[in-house]
Amino acid sequence: MRVDRRDIQRVIDVRASTDSVWREVTRLDISAFPHPPYLSIFGIPKPLRAEILRPGVGGARIAYFARNRRFSQEITDWQPGRRYAFTFQADPGFRVGYLLDLSDGPFRMVAGAYEMSATSIGTRLSLFSEYELRGTAGAFLRVPVRVVLGLFQHYLLRSIRANAERAGS
Repeated sequence: MRVDRRDIQRVIDVRASTDSVWREVTRLDISAFPHPPYLSIFGIPKPLRAEILRPGVGGARIAYFARNRRFSQEITDWQPGRRYAFTFQADPGFRVGYLLDLSDGPFRMVAGAYEMSATSIGTRLSLFSEYELRGTAGAFLRVPVRVVLGLFQHYLLRSIRANAERAGS
């Protein structure tokens, strides 16, 4: 089976210190933010929070979503205030787009990373996502997955920015 590995990145400027942004990235809680209708239409469960179980490289974090869905993450890079990277393992039955099972379907999330760098106004925050498209079905999903994943990244980054800026005030 053909596997096409791809990545996507979004960047946002945050008016908060890298320490504040780091806290929001690693202890994510965006449950209070409304889930954008465009993500609901595409069958993307609302992200709620993420909890670090064991910090540092080789550690673990779990990302919780609505409808009792979650991603287990193994931490692959841990540089406080600079970089946080991880792998993804979706729970069986974690569906997006109503049909696509992220644990064994034609679209799978592989890895992600947040990078932070200080700027004159605060912090530049980047979110990288690596994903796979498998087989013929995956080939047909190339454009819709890129569009929806970009929208999802934008939503996450805006939510993190709002939390960090609120905490920094």
